[in-house]
Amino acid sequence: MEMLLQTFVNGVMVSLGIILIAAGLCLVFGILEIINFAHGEFYMLGGFGVWWFFDQHPLPIAGSPALQYILAIILTVILVGILGVLVERFIFRKIHENHTNTIIAALGIVFILQASALVTFGSRDKAVASPFSGMISLGGISLSEERIAAIICAVVFILGLYYLVQWTRMGKALRAVAQDHEAAQVMGVNIGHIFSVTMFVSCGLAAAGGALMGPIFYVNPYMGAEPVMKAFVVVILGGMGSLPGAVIGGFIIGMTESFVTTYVGAHLAMIVVFLILIGVLLVKPTGILGRGE
Repeated sequence: MEMLLQTFVNGVMVSLGIILIAAGLCLVFGILEIINFAHGEFYMLGGFGVWWFFDQHPLPIAGSPALQYILAIILTVILVGILGVLVERFIFRKIHENHTNTIIAALGIVFILQASALVTFGSRDKAVASPFSGMISLGGISLSEERIAAIICAVVFILGLYYLVQWTRMGKALRAVAQDHEAAQVMGVNIGHIFSVTMFVSCGLAAAGGALMGPIFYVNPYMGAEPVMKAFVVVILGGMGSLPGAVIGGFIIGMTESFVTTYVGAHLAMIVVFLILIGVLLVKPTGILGRGE
């Protein structure tokens, strides 16, 4: 029973981490119509950000380690989000009408950010000290505080995204642009501003995922490769551009990976994940909540 619950908690944590990345991919694809292969590198920068601002150079603010950790995450999310805005403004916006060029540019950004991180931080894995080192006992079963904290923080970010998209004026503009760029522009929506907001939120969510996983795993310049691959699987599985589909797909993939890894083996986990993806696409080529043309 203890192993079952531990596996379930790990599955929820992995699922939420993947959802944070996949949600950003959905936003960029649905609004900017760009397949951002560099999304994993923004996740990687999130990991290095929390390592830098919490572990190496703590913010000069009085408070508990948990508070400093949360503030480090917020600062990292903001800075990576701003970097995403600059990438969109000076690279993607100039070439976004040509999908081939955007793909090539995104791949170029992958190598630029990886090389920059390699030169700046080195190639060795970095361990981030966790502010949550205790255990929580539930019915005789012990769960680590850092994993529970990661789950809570990830839920807060996802709920914040849901509130932004569904209940704010900006969210209405985002949904309008996603449905029809030209019609939204005729109605007075500033398309360029919406593109910038989209990239800020997208890259910020990826950075949040990396920052939350940093204390649990290791941080290195190549840590974004595997998560972004899983995120692409989730986006395709849930339906390209569908945020609810990304949430559903994220839990399917995260739980599958966790349980298969625990009870069968890590080497079979990705095989099962891709078999699920292929099976769903054979039945519904547009994904679980995807719409046909």
